[in-house]
Amino acid sequence: MISYTFPTKPVAPNNLDQKRWEFTSLRKRMLSGAWEQDLEDELGRHLSPDRRESWGPSDLSSNPFEQVTRQLSVLYTDSPSVSAEGADLSALVGREGYATRAGLWPMMQRVQQMVLGLRETVVRVEVIPHTRGVEPDRPGLVYRCVTPDNIYCEVDPDQPDIPVYYREYRIRVNPLTMEQEWVCDVIDIRNMNEPMFGMFKANKDGSLGEDVSELYMGHPTHRGEDFPFRNSMGQPFLPLTVYHAEKTGELWNFLDGSTLVYGSLNSAVLYTMFLHCVRDNAWAQKYMLGASVAGLNAMDQDLVSRRAAVSTDPSSILILQSDPDTTGQPLVGTFNPPIKPDELLESVAKYELRVAVSSGVAPESITRQNADPRSGYALSIDRAGQREAQRKFAPVFRMGDEDLLAKSAALCNRYLGTNLPETGYRVSYQSLALGPEELKAQREDILAKLQAGLISPIEAIQILNPDLDHTAAVEHLNKIRRERAEFL
Repeated sequence: MISYTFPTKPVAPNNLDQKRWEFTSLRKRMLSGAWEQDLEDELGRHLSPDRRESWGPSDLSSNPFEQVTRQLSVLYTDSPSVSAEGADLSALVGREGYATRAGLWPMMQRVQQMVLGLRETVVRVEVIPHTRGVEPDRPGLVYRCVTPDNIYCEVDPDQPDIPVYYREYRIRVNPLTMEQEWVCDVIDIRNMNEPMFGMFKANKDGSLGEDVSELYMGHPTHRGEDFPFRNSMGQPFLPLTVYHAEKTGELWNFLDGSTLVYGSLNSAVLYTMFLHCVRDNAWAQKYMLGASVAGLNAMDQDLVSRRAAVSTDPSSILILQSDPDTTGQPLVGTFNPPIKPDELLESVAKYELRVAVSSGVAPESITRQNADPRSGYALSIDRAGQREAQRKFAPVFRMGDEDLLAKSAALCNRYLGTNLPETGYRVSYQSLALGPEELKAQREDILAKLQAGLISPIEAIQILNPDLDHTAAVEHLNKIRRERAEFL
């Protein structure tokens, strides 16, 4: 029987990578909804134990970090267009192409959010001997998103953002003992004449242990001429692409944008406070003077937060006992609510909006869905802001996509019998659709400029499709001309 108790993850090979792993893991948990304990830890930093106990459950409804990165991830809303100097790419990206069947573009919708949130993410491509589904015996490609908190890399000194040594820490089930253990996939092309691919046990200190390639792959470690990842020229390569949120010239940029991460945690703290205030403080408490509270119950006597308390609600009256040291009749009164919930919510919402702006999105593009900051509705980035994000991120993601497609083609040629080009890929992204009024204004502007001779047909096509370069625009115009001649 397989055990589902995960073994303890090894530490990173060095202190810097350990720090990178830990902060990247925090970012990943906040993107994937597994950050409740992180919020509890942050509440513990702000509150003493007794105050934390009085606040009650935490509120995870506010997460500008996840909301902003998700709404900026619009490059792959529609599948990109792929070309390669007029070559037939249907075997790779056609309706039944290997990349299409592997679900590359739908997966990239999630990958883009991970890249924007974690700053880097790896997409690894492999050939599998059979697929699951309608044609289970058909071989194909598989793409896998690998987050940087499970990766150790070394780079080319002359190209510090290009890895030449890749080590991925993965949990695998030992086929002999059926127990889970940490195993490292290692791909090494530092010496291009002696590349290596194998699997090794991961020691607790992050170093490599016993070679288990035979156990998990069914054959010894690939070395030298036996290395499986080569292009048509016989050159070895890493079957993966590192996607960057920003081209920095470095492999990792994990601390960038940390203000959005920490601000989102603080925003959740404030919303937890708002929930506590609405539940416990947003009503007038009745009281009596010259008496003591009756019916107090001892609470949490074995904890630091031990106290005596009595439950109240908006309809209750505190029962007090006469104070023997006080003369006269007790005084009955009512405390005003200590805080107005709408004013507190407005302050918290303004802080949340300030945190979202730290992502770099223009302030005028971030609104609430009903344009009222007191509403508590989720943050929303308008279409203009999303289109600006498309233009900003397209160049750096295009480099990753074109590299990944070239490597996918090389693997298809080597193992799946295709004849695809292995260089020269061009990827163009579909711009977000304009609204009716925007479309009308753009169309009238383009027609007027064409009639006045201020722009060429190629420039007009590029205005309609901002991601097309000159060559792609020419091909698009030729396609329109051919189809109009054939079908009109």
